[in-house]
Amino acid sequence: MLYIGNFSYNDDSDSKDNYCLMPCIVEAADADEAMAKFAEHFQEIRKNSDLLDGAHEIYLDSLTELEGAPSEPVVCQWQKIVPAMNGLCSITSALPVTDEDSDFANAYAWGEDSEDEDDDHEHYDDLEELDEDAMVESEPFLLF
Repeated sequence: MLYIGNFSYNDDSDSKDNYCLMPCIVEAADADEAMAKFAEHFQEIRKNSDLLDGAHEIYLDSLTELEGAPSEPVVCQWQKIVPAMNGLCSITSALPVTDEDSDFANAYAWGEDSEDEDDDHEHYDDLEELDEDAMVESEPFLLF
């Protein structure tokens, strides 16, 4: 299976509000193996490069699983960055456009225990509907 992890972090070495997006892809037997490979890769980058010097907490926004390389384009993640009371906020949707006839791709959320897949992602037509208290940051995927 192919796994696309969409990761994000704030670059603490920059004094301005910022949000760094970092998609990463890997082939793995399952989601757990993919997550281990992503973590190992980010540790190597941190050790051998200055790319992640300002990253102290890396978050997984979504994980998309593909059966193989698609022959048609697949939108794996839609993300919007908006101002919030305490800086910037990310509104994310994995696999936002669904083809009801296709089981080619699946999306997973990090740290959610929902039994009902339909409740994993909420859709908002208007930013006024967002409750800032509900936009509390989730647990980081990786800490440095």
